[in-house]
Amino acid sequence: MKGASLARSPVKFYRLGLLAVFVLGSLLLLWAARVVLLPFIFAIVLAYLLAPLVELFVKHRIHRVPAILLAYALVTLFITAMIVYMVPLWIQETVKMIHLIPALTKQLQWTWNYWLMRFHQAPIPPSVRQAIDEAGVRWENKLFTLSKQLVTAIFGVLPGILSVIISPILAFYLLKDMNRIRARFWQVVPVDWQPSVYVLALDIDRALNGFIRGQLLVALFVGILSGLWVEILGIPLSLLIGAIAGFTDVIPYVGPIAGAIPAVVLGLEQSPLKALYAILGFVAIHQLEGTVIGPKVMGDSVGLHPLVVIFAILAGGEIGGVAGLLLAVPAAAVIKVILGHLYRRLII
Repeated sequence: MKGASLARSPVKFYRLGLLAVFVLGSLLLLWAARVVLLPFIFAIVLAYLLAPLVELFVKHRIHRVPAILLAYALVTLFITAMIVYMVPLWIQETVKMIHLIPALTKQLQWTWNYWLMRFHQAPIPPSVRQAIDEAGVRWENKLFTLSKQLVTAIFGVLPGILSVIISPILAFYLLKDMNRIRARFWQVVPVDWQPSVYVLALDIDRALNGFIRGQLLVALFVGILSGLWVEILGIPLSLLIGAIAGFTDVIPYVGPIAGAIPAVVLGLEQSPLKALYAILGFVAIHQLEGTVIGPKVMGDSVGLHPLVVIFAILAGGEIGGVAGLLLAVPAAAVIKVILGHLYRRLII
């Protein structure tokens, strides 16, 4: 038995090396083709979300192409209704925010000058005062650099917008030829591998189903809770802030900060204490999301370690910008499932 185990060790290391080369090669290929692949990835996600609705129509004896068009029409109608109902309210509240900017700027300037005056009047040793002044200059430079990076990031969103525009067309063809694609796929897969590949497909579907649909529901919860908390505090534009919090929540770790900024800034206009309450409320909401709502909605279908999530987000942002941030976690979940199956098949 010991000899057999020793004999198997080189084979295991060889297979592990092949697996590492395969993963590295796949990542390099994805990096090289990241711009081209982005609309296809969006199309796959869209087709995945619409497939159950299309299959439901097909079961009711509607031909596939009309079923796809009907699904598109229903989604378009829903989005249009949301736009017709919500956008005027958002525009109204955005206009209010724009009108508040001069007063808010004056209030922040007064607060800054007040504390600056208190600082210069305080009996602080010259060395400490000089260190604080130098730190202030460094922070000003950092803010200037951050503003330039923000402008660059805004222009970096344009390829993602183009991908979103193209993806419904690609998704239509994916849905139309789904049965043919599925049949051709099983023709390519060796017969001995088909049971394992089928289990792999089910696990991937479970991971994507848990993340995509679950994340949308979690974002809805966060948007509603954020809007209610802002309304309770008496901070204006609660509907707009709730919408921002909900939409940005789909971007892990970045969304909570982006959603809280408007509430904190507008709360600061009224009082520093109200801004502090806004921060505490958003922290509590996202703690509730991470410990109660998220696990209950998505379960253990994704099951990624926080370090893996952070790495995936950083890599996704580098590869695909904002779109990469959105797709990073589900892509990491799929990669985890695939690597787990490859490990069990090739190594164990």
